[in-house]
Amino acid sequence: MASRRFTRRLSWCAGLTFALSMLASRTASAEPTAEERAQAESLFNEAKALIDKGELPPACDRFEKSQRLDPQIGTLLYLATCHEQIGQTATAWGEFKEALELATAAKKFDRIAQAKDGVARVEPTLSKATVLVEEAAPGQIVRINGREVKVLETALPYNPGALSVEAEAPGRAKHTQTVDLVKGPTEITITIPKLAEEGPKVVPEEKGRDHTVAFVVGGAGVGVTAVGLALGGAAWAVSGSADEHCEGTFCTQEGLDGHETADALAWSSNILVPAGLLGVGAGVVLFFVWPPDSSKEDAAPSTTGMPFIEVAPGMLHVGWKGVLP
Repeated sequence: MASRRFTRRLSWCAGLTFALSMLASRTASAEPTAEERAQAESLFNEAKALIDKGELPPACDRFEKSQRLDPQIGTLLYLATCHEQIGQTATAWGEFKEALELATAAKKFDRIAQAKDGVARVEPTLSKATVLVEEAAPGQIVRINGREVKVLETALPYNPGALSVEAEAPGRAKHTQTVDLVKGPTEITITIPKLAEEGPKVVPEEKGRDHTVAFVVGGAGVGVTAVGLALGGAAWAVSGSADEHCEGTFCTQEGLDGHETADALAWSSNILVPAGLLGVGAGVVLFFVWPPDSSKEDAAPSTTGMPFIEVAPGMLHVGWKGVLP
């Protein structure tokens, strides 16, 4: 029995030791590095120098960056005071409250006094806004300056200035407005009207493309390709007939004429087939890229004429007789 109790105590102690070690490791990992502390110190000194020059906004920026790198109650109090001086009372008030909590937990009585003075000094000057929603839609969200307002019908502090108000919900039209919040102490009410239901989205009808040119060019390409293939077949047939009038390398005049004709037909075929295929490809491209005809939406442009091909030994003419749109 005693051995079991000892085992249980040992297990409990081991578990406690493990938990404490994990907590210590997490705390250590959250601690800033020596490099971050050095950077924070440099930023803090820059901020104080900027304050001496009267450059408050960049000084607040330096204090904020220093606090992010190496959080300190003293830096937080400097940051809150800086925000107070540039009129960001809501931000300053929240920072003084946070510094008060940290100083109280750390039992740093001088910091507690400074934080209490800051809260007491800023709180009476706060500018507040209350958000009222006339008829909330399912899933409706209200944002002020990009942040969601999670507490409605309650006066909340905001920094003085222009407040960008947005309200949206699924299936409803988005509501936006800008409200000017003057320097406090003051309190305003922002009313969000019922969001209108969104109607069906109207997709603008795309103007029909005129494919006449594409069809003409592509059709001419098909025709030229067909003619080229036909000429290639004819060259094969004429060459076969000419071979009947030849013995080895010796041919009669009829055989020589036949081979000459076959060569001309073959040469024409070799030109026409690639040219025809190129025309087919051009027609396909034009089918997709030819712009809509805005001046003649309802009437297709007229095209008159037809492609022509002239073939002769050593000569080939391919073109169009007529008018393209």
